[in-house]
Amino acid sequence: MPRPATYDALVKIGSFKEAASEPASIAQFLRIAEEMATAMSAPQPESARFMLAYEGMFNVVMAVLEFYEVRPGDTGGHRVTALKRVADDLQLDPAKQSALGRLHDIRNRVTYRAPIPPISKSDADAMQAILGEMLPAAKALINS
Repeated sequence: MPRPATYDALVKIGSFKEAASEPASIAQFLRIAEEMATAMSAPQPESARFMLAYEGMFNVVMAVLEFYEVRPGDTGGHRVTALKRVADDLQLDPAKQSALGRLHDIRNRVTYRAPIPPISKSDADAMQAILGEMLPAAKALINS
């Protein structure tokens, strides 16, 4: 399947880089996302559920990027560009795309700047729901 033209434009400006598409690598990204989704069902703190869902979601993003033969570039904001592009490709509705942007900011805040306030149950639930929607959509795209 040819990739959308927006990917070529993002390669041209350096937000994405060309990459080889390896079916085994794509399958591994999806397998990790599934493992993260499964691990979230065990009792654990909200921060752990959130981070498992976030990392699972980002593995979905990497699978779709590799499917389209790109990877994030080295420019600032490369991860958020990848999240937005893939969320749109997987037809996440605008409200969930907005929530994903907010949740990415929360992930950056607690990872790099300030762990307080802690991750809430509603943030963990929202991240889990987004992974739950993106994973099957990515599988459908990749297997089409």
